Amino acid sequence: MKATGREAAPHDAAEYHGGYSLHVEALQVPLAVCSSQGSVQVATPLALELLRRLSVVDHTPAPLPTELWSLLERTPAGEAVEWRPPGKPGDVLGFTRYAATSHSYLLLMREVSAKHVALSERVHRQRTETTERLVASIAHDIRGPVASIVYSVDFLRGRARSLGQQMLSETLQDIGEASRRLQLTADALLDHAGLGPRVSVPVLLQDVLNRVRGLLGAHYRDGAHRLRVDIAPHAEWVRGNPVVIEQIFVNLLLNSAEASPSPRYVIVTASPSPPPPGREHQKKREEAPFYVCIRVWDDGPGIPASFREFIFDAFFTTKANCTGLGLSIARHAAETLDGTILLMDDEPGTSFAVYLPGCEGPR
Repeated sequence: MKATGREAAPHDAAEYHGGYSLHVEALQVPLAVCSSQGSVQVATPLALELLRRLSVVDHTPAPLPTELWSLLERTPAGEAVEWRPPGKPGDVLGFTRYAATSHSYLLLMREVSAKHVALSERVHRQRTETTERLVASIAHDIRGPVASIVYSVDFLRGRARSLGQQMLSETLQDIGEASRRLQLTADALLDHAGLGPRVSVPVLLQDVLNRVRGLLGAHYRDGAHRLRVDIAPHAEWVRGNPVVIEQIFVNLLLNSAEASPSPRYVIVTASPSPPPPGREHQKKREEAPFYVCIRVWDDGPGIPASFREFIFDAFFTTKANCTGLGLSIARHAAETLDGTILLMDDEPGTSFAVYLPGCEGPR
């Protein structure tokens, strides 16, 4: 912006009240001047090239597409928006509108298609990894009951006539128990996918952590990481969907192992706890008279103070080749179980506290 009087040529300058003009030819940024009715009056070469390539505007002056201008009008000045040109699903344009005068706006634009492609790849990678771990977990949970049922049926088929009443009753009881385990696994998976009623059952923490240790065994062995688990009395059982609880600790233990390239020492402790901060006055349900706090600590480099407020934001990560979704997914999962996850102030290292409703276990 500089004072030029009223002699500026209309094709290369946008004139404002008071005799000031913006010489767009001198600017090496994708910037355009737009009227209050949504018409592009003048644009820098970079802006015009971008608008032409994406078939938004071919020349100036020319009106912006109606849906784009409506989006910009709804968005407060200074806030960025993203817009996909019709017929070009792979292209994304970012715009930020600034007030120039009472009758005009400056539009700063940028193409963010590559960012969206990278984001899609990260989401796809996270989804694939999560699905693989979930399938491995479900296969483990199904394999045992199925083997028990197959064995019991074969046993009955071969010795049914010679079995006494007690042996027959015990074998049928084994089949019934294995069938109930299969039913719980199926129900928990449907609940996790949002396709069935909510599953909230007593879950033995040690069993969950043993399965997580098995799922991440190769990852921990390859990185020479060590894992210790200590569960205090009256903290053995929590209530919720076993599939969801398992996914919480898969994400947290992976996060600890990936905190740095060197071997990590990870400690998981569980103890009875009052409700987490912010829920002290929440009405407690009969089935969850107390909480269990499960801390996941590692001796890694810790989280810088400047990053702590963003650590649960989706796609935020300080690690190479990571999606930045693990902690966000874990916290959301805990909240669906009436719990939460907090980043603690422990030093050195990093510590997360998982709060889940506790219970006394099955009777």
